Amino acid sequence: MAGVPPEIPEEVRRSTTRFLSTVDRAAPGLVTGFYLVGSVCFGDFHARGAGRGRLGTASDIDFVAVTDRRPEPREISTLAHAHAATIAQYPQPHFDGSVLTWADLAAGPDACPDVPCAQENRFAAAGRHGINPVTFCELASRGIALRGPGPSDVEVWADRAALRAFTVDNLRGYWRPWWEKNRRISALSLALGTSPWFPVWAVLGVSRLHHVLATGELTSKSGAGRYAAREFGARWQRIVAESLRLRTGGAEGQRGYRNPLARRRDTLAFLDATIDDALALA
Repeated sequence: MAGVPPEIPEEVRRSTTRFLSTVDRAAPGLVTGFYLVGSVCFGDFHARGAGRGRLGTASDIDFVAVTDRRPEPREISTLAHAHAATIAQYPQPHFDGSVLTWADLAAGPDACPDVPCAQENRFAAAGRHGINPVTFCELASRGIALRGPGPSDVEVWADRAALRAFTVDNLRGYWRPWWEKNRRISALSLALGTSPWFPVWAVLGVSRLHHVLATGELTSKSGAGRYAAREFGARWQRIVAESLRLRTGGAEGQRGYRNPLARRRDTLAFLDATIDDALALA
């Protein structure tokens, strides 16, 4: 494996090194490109966070591995073994990504078939995790090369109109139904709504989409929080600051709530208003 840039967090360094060295021993030359996307490429990686498990706010390690051709079944088994060995040694943060070909990178997500991928540490021989305009546009504009040429030297699909359409679909197809479901009072919605994960996922997640539609550019969760603090009115500053505090472990933002039910209420109100405001930009 090529040397990992020194600014890469240690948790990312050790997982990527373990994965690539395991693949290389079993199938030399199979993985010819390896790129980091997601929070790492925005400088917003947080190995530890509030909450635990699926309700934790810690970052994942998001990657795109590249092969010269579509892997054969035995090579997919090698990739699965390398992923299993990596998460067995380093179960946190999640080690998630997809295995594409160079041709896939140029063709874009709609032309890409199901591929080997991992989500929340679960590896699948064929799936679509990360096969979307966000991953491709992040790779094209900010991806960190640990193996292979830099993203600017590779033909990577990066259709901004498609990114915008995907963002609108995400707001309508995921976030509005998510808001509808979670505003209803139930044992599950209260458990989710009073967790630290809830405002980080919702407030910063929807602020990221608003940022895309307002500026045409991608940003991180923390970047979205800073954007919301600058651009949104006084009504929302308390929940934005709280979300940013939870995301960064107190490095940014400030504590605004002692009552998690009040935080849940303001998260849902923010979500409702910001979805509508974002869609008005479409």
